[in-house]
Amino acid sequence: MNWDVEISKKVSMVILVIVLMIIFWNYKKIQKVNIYFFSGFVLLAVIDLFCYFYFEATKKPTDTFYILGIFGAFFLYLTYYYRLFYIQFLKKTQLLFLMIFWINIGVMMYFNPDFFSHFSFSIFYVNILLLTFSVILFLYQTFNSDKIFRIKNYLPFWISVACLIFYIGIIPIIFFRHTVSLNIYFFILFLLNLINNAIIILGLILNKPEKT
Repeated sequence: MNWDVEISKKVSMVILVIVLMIIFWNYKKIQKVNIYFFSGFVLLAVIDLFCYFYFEATKKPTDTFYILGIFGAFFLYLTYYYRLFYIQFLKKTQLLFLMIFWINIGVMMYFNPDFFSHFSFSIFYVNILLLTFSVILFLYQTFNSDKIFRIKNYLPFWISVACLIFYIGIIPIIFFRHTVSLNIYFFILFLLNLINNAIIILGLILNKPEKT
């Protein structure tokens, strides 16, 4: 497969900047609860942009930046769903997910002295699973509420769809990253990022916050 990895990286950076501009442009339409998700999204985007230019300039590893960025983003994502839940059982379940998130970090730090120096895919998988379960529980709550009647204009729904597609899609390509060619790996990653960003932009455009 003929795929230019460097060009795809540059295009991804441009798309990321455009998405950030759209987010800030629609800031007033974003309800307070959604700020948790977009704070995590912007954090990851800024880390991604910084690491791209940092590596281009220094050729030094960027693992530490990604580790800190991913921890911060996933904590904000899990907190986001905790704030969205109003069914007490689901809220308590989400609180348990947050506890598992911190316990997982603590255990990995204890057994791995180089925790902040080398990116751990094991802890990344756990974070993805926690987020996936959170999204599934949220969709269950949403489809069993009156929000189903305005689902098209409900921003958390589009955010959840984007997260589900991106993070479920990213697991197999990361797992098989050593067995597939670099071109295929970056092509699928580029495609997933494109779909993820497109859905979030669509959600922002269709979003109609409820009047209180």
